[in-house]
Amino acid sequence: MYSKIYKNILFPFFDTCLKSRNTSKYIKWLRNTQWWTTEKLRDFQWGELHKLLDHASVQVPYWKDAFDKLGLRLADIKTYDDFRTLPVIDKDLIKAQHYDLVAVNYRGKTYRKSTGGSTGEPLHFEYTPESYDWRVACSKRGYGWAGYEDGKKSAYIWGVAIGKVPVLKRIKESLHHAFLRQRYYNCFGFTEQKMKEVISDMNKYKPECIVAYTNPLYDFVKYAERSRAIKFKPKAIILAAEKLHEFQREKIRAVFGCPVFNTYGSREFMLIASECEMHNGLHVNIENLFVEIIKENGDPAKPGEMGDIVITDLHNYGMPFIRYKIGDIAIASDRKCLCGRGLPLIDKIEGRVLDTIRTPDGRIVPGEFFPHLMKEFNEVRRFQVVQKNLHSLNIKIVKEKDLPKGRLAFMRNEINKVLGREISVKIDFVKDIPLTRTGKLRVTISKLNDAVNN
Repeated sequence: MYSKIYKNILFPFFDTCLKSRNTSKYIKWLRNTQWWTTEKLRDFQWGELHKLLDHASVQVPYWKDAFDKLGLRLADIKTYDDFRTLPVIDKDLIKAQHYDLVAVNYRGKTYRKSTGGSTGEPLHFEYTPESYDWRVACSKRGYGWAGYEDGKKSAYIWGVAIGKVPVLKRIKESLHHAFLRQRYYNCFGFTEQKMKEVISDMNKYKPECIVAYTNPLYDFVKYAERSRAIKFKPKAIILAAEKLHEFQREKIRAVFGCPVFNTYGSREFMLIASECEMHNGLHVNIENLFVEIIKENGDPAKPGEMGDIVITDLHNYGMPFIRYKIGDIAIASDRKCLCGRGLPLIDKIEGRVLDTIRTPDGRIVPGEFFPHLMKEFNEVRRFQVVQKNLHSLNIKIVKEKDLPKGRLAFMRNEINKVLGREISVKIDFVKDIPLTRTGKLRVTISKLNDAVNN
């Protein structure tokens, strides 16, 4: 009953009347457009892309210059092949030319955010309130396919804020979570005792849905299976932030007795693609994003081929992400989903391999902790975490600029809070960190002889 009141009365009133946002409107519209044909959806997408390019070629110094150098006019971009003549941008370019990538008519009017650096390179960027409304609406639609709705009891096995959170902000977040009926459990530094406490609390709370980082939930499920302590049955589990392997999905589904939904998102765009009830690949939010999968030579990947994910945000006019190479790889698909939705599919996301870190006192730390931490440091250009044994950890950092002693002490303190003090942490500043043979950076590497990281 509460979820219906929240969905139909409280949220629209808060979102539309109090905050003057468009999220509610977009949610209703997206629930309709998902059933459009793929052709109709692509027509809409192409129209939104043209509007974005028209804006960027006039208002954004970098893209105005790019159009001029190529001798391109908006009228010249009539096909996808025409669009592909525009350059691909990446994190390094955005860092180097941040100011010129912000639209002149939006300067001072944007939100600011930092990525967690799951590719080893944190990024600071800007986006508009309007694009935020689109992102939230797409996320709610995607999670809705798993039966998730705000106002229903949900549990998050998730990361927590870095550093000391102001009291007022903590109170505000607590009230917000209570209003949504969300309960958060910190997955950074799970021990068996912590997992026991979480299971005990969940047994009382009985969440209808669990949203979690993949690897922490997998460890949690293995403990739950051993302890036989689970006394409730959620309706669905939604996994995010890390790659989901099929053996993990099967184990989670067997222990909880409910369907498991995979998602793919990022800090830059929020939810990019997600599974529907058919579990037949990940549906792309085509109304908000233009997603390409391209091979090393720049050509589009054919169905079944692997390539780099390149994304254009259709509604972030403040700092347009046009042909942005996000750092992940995927397998292209031209299949139609049996659910009947016209939203195109991505077969599999193959990137984002983050090894789990373990400590002498029994903590299980998801690799996601380190990107979560490093996003707070604009002094860090690239990083990599390597664990060779249970008692020591080596963190390599390529500096963007000097890291003051106070900032370094803050970093060490946050690491010690999560990993404990029984593990020795060595931080080395290096000139470069080698990439893998495929040109990727492994962010966390565990060399412990433990099957969980294989």
